[in-house]
Amino acid sequence: MTEIRYKQILIFQAIFLIVLALFTFILFKENSDSVKFIIVWSAAIIINLIFVKRYALPSRSLLSKIRSSAIHEDLSWAEIEESITRKDDAFNKQKEEFELENLKYKRLLDSLQDPVCILNRDLIIIYANQAFSDLFDFSGKKLPFPLIEITRNLEFQEFLKNSIGEELTSRRSYFTFNQLQDPHKTFFDLKVFPVDKINNYLCLLHDVTERKMADQMREDFVSNFSHEVRTPLTILNGQMQNLKAALQKEDNFDSRFANYFVKIDNNTRRLINLFNDLLRLTSVESKKDLVKESIDIEEMLTFLTHDLLINYPNKKIKFEILLDQKIFFVDYNLFEQVLLNLIDNSLKYIKDSGVITITSHHEDSWDHLVIKDNGVGIPEDQINRIFERFFRVDTSRSSEIEGTGLGLSIVKHIIQKHEGRIKVQSKHLDGTSFTLSFHPSNF
Repeated sequence: MTEIRYKQILIFQAIFLIVLALFTFILFKENSDSVKFIIVWSAAIIINLIFVKRYALPSRSLLSKIRSSAIHEDLSWAEIEESITRKDDAFNKQKEEFELENLKYKRLLDSLQDPVCILNRDLIIIYANQAFSDLFDFSGKKLPFPLIEITRNLEFQEFLKNSIGEELTSRRSYFTFNQLQDPHKTFFDLKVFPVDKINNYLCLLHDVTERKMADQMREDFVSNFSHEVRTPLTILNGQMQNLKAALQKEDNFDSRFANYFVKIDNNTRRLINLFNDLLRLTSVESKKDLVKESIDIEEMLTFLTHDLLINYPNKKIKFEILLDQKIFFVDYNLFEQVLLNLIDNSLKYIKDSGVITITSHHEDSWDHLVIKDNGVGIPEDQINRIFERFFRVDTSRSSEIEGTGLGLSIVKHIIQKHEGRIKVQSKHLDGTSFTLSFHPSNF
């Protein structure tokens, strides 16, 4: 039927043009007015184009669709209608299945205790589960709407913008913040990662308030305990030194006591150093804001290497300092603590003589500092554990080397505070290399 209609339209179009030609011939038979002639034919062409667009082309398009759908031209309208009905039923069934799946996932997300939302690059919330709605108190508000309408937490918004702006693919971003609307200061870990290819992102919040409180209690305990124990230890060590000096003045001083005093002195100092390191670690963990500045590490290294070498008068150790990148954007006091720990470790684990090489360079948008020695090295099976608290490398000389096992743990925490990276390369009996990487200044 559609084929016949299309042919009828073409025949009608041809008749229209023939009639128009005859009319033009009669009208201008004795008149050579070319302007009128052009106007009439232009109008005819426009009318013809409108006719073709409105009737002929849709008919041809419909015919093409019917043919492409593998419906034979001699099918009856009843058969065509039945085919269309079947497709319509199949579409409705798929739509119902999709809606059921969508409802299932929505109920699943609503049952989660953790707040969840889906938003786009413009921070427009597309979906939010009940926990998210309760947290930000917007029950009944119609989606979608901008995030800024439910929270003024600029830190939260800035983190989301940065996470989305980094073109996340598979990795996740983590952030802990305090929801200011909550008077009890509930803390959340925030995770953001993409969910599709059209710039939608899943935002998952996990309540970490109890963990935060436990960490704070632990830090307070360690800090208070260290202070309380360090004070009497310092007094005890001082009194022991006074007793030693007084006894040595006696004519009948037994030289055997000298060895006892040395042991008491060494172990007292080890305890004091242990509690000092615990205090440093607690201080680093609890420090919220870094005081970053651009510092010249060449000057810092000159003073540190000189002062540390004094503690090892019996060793012949040479420092080679080659700095292509001299300015680092870091917290001065914390960075100094990192260098103290790493250089002191190198000095400790070089036997009698050796070389410590310190280099720096800028690469791949990072400032890198490398501290390398030719000491005893670290066994391969222990490299992954060196940043654990109280862990000490098991070597034949470990018992001879003083240390609390907290130095590298302090170093790792300081690097993490700077959002930097630390890499270790070592081979047993062939030295160790630490590579520190920091973000440069934006100025």
